[in-house]
Amino acid sequence: MGETIASEEMHEYFNELEARLKEAIEIANRAKARGGDPKPTVEIPLAKDLADRVENLIGVEGVAAKIRELETKMSREEAALEIGRQVAEGEVGSFATKKDAVEAAIRVSMATLTEGVVAAPIEGIDKVELGKNDDGSQYIRIFYSGPIRSAGGTAQALSVLVGDYVRRGIGIDRYKPRPEEVERYVEEILLYKKVASLQYTPAEDEIRLIVRNCPVCIDGDPTEDAEVEGHRDMERIGTNRVRGGMCLVLAEGLALKAPKVRKHVKKLNMDGWDWLETLIGGSKGGEDEEQEQRNKIKPKDKYIKDLIAGRPVFSHPSRPGGFRLRYGRSRNTSFAAAGVNPSTMVLLDDFITNGTQLKVERPGKAAAMSAVDSIEGPTVRLNSGDLIRIDNIKEAYELRSQVETIVDIGEILINYGDFLENNHPLMPSPYVFEWWKYDYEAACPEHIPEEELRNPSAALALRLAEELNIPLHPKFTYLWHDINRNEFEVLRRFVAENGDLSEGEGILRLPLEASPNMGIKSIKSILEKLLVLHRVRDEKILMGEALPFILCLGLDRKLKEKAPMPDTDNMVDAACILSGFKVFPRAPSRIGARMGRPEKSDLRKMSPAAQVLFPISNAGGLTRNLVSASDYSASINEKVGEIEVELGLRECPACRKETYFWRCDCGGYTSPKFFCLRCKIDVRDAETCPRCGRRSTSAATVKLDFRSLYKQAFENVGEREKMDMIKGVKRLMNGQMTPEPLEKGILRAKHDVYIFKDGTVRYDMSDIPLTHIRADELGITAAKLRELGYVEDIYGEPLERDDQIVCLKVQDLVISYDGGEYMLRIAKYVDDLLVRYYKGEPYYNARTIQDLVGVLLIGLAPHTSAGVLGRLIGFTKASVGYAHPFFHASKRRNCDGDED
Repeated sequence: MGETIASEEMHEYFNELEARLKEAIEIANRAKARGGDPKPTVEIPLAKDLADRVENLIGVEGVAAKIRELETKMSREEAALEIGRQVAEGEVGSFATKKDAVEAAIRVSMATLTEGVVAAPIEGIDKVELGKNDDGSQYIRIFYSGPIRSAGGTAQALSVLVGDYVRRGIGIDRYKPRPEEVERYVEEILLYKKVASLQYTPAEDEIRLIVRNCPVCIDGDPTEDAEVEGHRDMERIGTNRVRGGMCLVLAEGLALKAPKVRKHVKKLNMDGWDWLETLIGGSKGGEDEEQEQRNKIKPKDKYIKDLIAGRPVFSHPSRPGGFRLRYGRSRNTSFAAAGVNPSTMVLLDDFITNGTQLKVERPGKAAAMSAVDSIEGPTVRLNSGDLIRIDNIKEAYELRSQVETIVDIGEILINYGDFLENNHPLMPSPYVFEWWKYDYEAACPEHIPEEELRNPSAALALRLAEELNIPLHPKFTYLWHDINRNEFEVLRRFVAENGDLSEGEGILRLPLEASPNMGIKSIKSILEKLLVLHRVRDEKILMGEALPFILCLGLDRKLKEKAPMPDTDNMVDAACILSGFKVFPRAPSRIGARMGRPEKSDLRKMSPAAQVLFPISNAGGLTRNLVSASDYSASINEKVGEIEVELGLRECPACRKETYFWRCDCGGYTSPKFFCLRCKIDVRDAETCPRCGRRSTSAATVKLDFRSLYKQAFENVGEREKMDMIKGVKRLMNGQMTPEPLEKGILRAKHDVYIFKDGTVRYDMSDIPLTHIRADELGITAAKLRELGYVEDIYGEPLERDDQIVCLKVQDLVISYDGGEYMLRIAKYVDDLLVRYYKGEPYYNARTIQDLVGVLLIGLAPHTSAGVLGRLIGFTKASVGYAHPFFHASKRRNCDGDED
């Protein structure tokens, strides 16, 4: 694979990051070699790209090189299928049995599809076995489990296709289900829908169609307590409980993503999948009708069907007044991250803020929200009756208490890439300033200042529309498509009969009260539907710069009808015909949305919280306090500080000393001391008993002189025993029941740092894309940015001022101030650990969070070996973390996270 094409500056950036990472790893390795850690070196392998991540995750040698080769020739999905075939046929990797090869092939393919950053390839597929059909032939059984959900529907479905693809290459027959097994699937999936959740529940006949025809057996481990009632104790299905993984793959995978599976089947010329045509379009009248249906974009209410109590609905599906679609991208929006005006956030009672996840009607399932002040905010009716649009956040705070109702919620900024990624047809675009400016520049060489073009007077807008034959400026384009013909005629007649236009001021005055037969209340509501901004003074409606509005109604400057009402039900066309110039739709597409998951920025603790993985049973009380455990006595005659806990027995191979820790006092690394509980014999170097065949264990209940260990730990790190609380655990959950060194818990307690169940210190944030930054927004200076390698702004000017905009480097991160404070505590803890426990030198030397700017951060994908390197460059007041979209792409597929 050739060297990545990039500028010299970018090569220097990556070389520096890599050099600093290697230096940090060397320091960590030297420290771990002196401490009581399980291994003397850093266990996370470095992965530069997807190919490395897949090979490190699955452990099949040679996969990385082959993936790199294949991706130069074909798409990601095709490469995943091909690498699976090559692994199964033995071209890549080496396996003892055919079953092992098939299992590795399916895991490798799924890891490639999910980019090696989710747990699905490891934990989502429990095992792969070969079953026997009634005719004696073999078939593939893939056992899926709950974590397969994280792979997403497409990867779930394609994992089944991979199974079929590889079975053909090695000569295994297809799955031939028995009739009662087919009915078991039907009952089980419908039961799973009741006890859990499915994005899509296929009809009973669709389930039967899939099970009867799928060439691979979709099996699974039991994940739910619920049991089937009608089809129990089946020979080839080993449980009566619901198999959640199987239900997810069949319903959300094959059934929901059938069109994508069909696309790959056609590309690969695979037979035996013709039934997908029936599943997708057999009842819809073929491809012509399918295309017709695709062209008719209808409201989708799926996002509110699973509404959670306490999470508001902001707009109903495609309904006027809801979010108005605006195509584009700001520097803080990108894939699955949309933008709204900050005034919208304020007037929606702050339910939406930076990082809030919204479940949206389209194009995808969800989007993280960001504040974008360059798009239009909400239009509101005040208690005074005024209809105004609020685009400024300061004004929103000032007027919030005066808002009677939100008439229009404002624009939502969604980029084209979201529609492309989700295979969603493009919605009609609103006629916006950027589009109008393009039309203007194409028609006129005349130079008018940008600000005047963006906010023209009514006279200028009308002159340009009439003289240049370009559409009316968006500022004076109203939502004619939101009213019907009757409302248009009523409004037209009312303005003609009751209006008073002051030509000098351009103000149209309409009475707020008149005779009942004129429907006055409906007149104001029609104006509000059109988003015609107005004030109410002295029982009159006052509309500024009203001439374009009047002309669109077909009236002249004297408010006389110029022409009869055209014969059309399209009021945009009516306004165009009556005015004599082009009028385009202002908001043809609305997006429904509700609140999904709130923004998230907080340290991650176990529940209950812990600072060291050391068991103290009940000796520490309800708070599991190690300080209390050191003074614990079971009775008045018992030794103080002696506690009874469950620990794994270990033995040093060098000195044969028995211990409970990873490392012996002599410096050697210990090994588990297995024994059989049933036979009461030691089992050397084996996990099963040679006599009875049962699984052996190293865990035993022992009496531990905890007080001595506790005092020695304090002495080892040079701390005084004056702490009030050090949180341990009642019982260890790891397989070998081996505790952490107490010294780590003491230092974590000193710095108020907590751990997760795997012993890592974590801080979780909702992550949002960011492409461009300003120093003054990040709490740093331009001088600091120059130190970090930023030399010029986006216009090529030297970086000298704090307010200059620069392009964010792809591995640089911005985190919340709260996250920065916790990172500072972590940095101080790590330095203390290096100096006091590992007897080395401090690394961070940080006293304030500003000292952390420029440090390296490692983002870990849960349950995998994938680590993503980032460099901290600043802080934000929002409870989120910001990163470049390319950083997101290397870290995960999307941010459609499940709701908390």
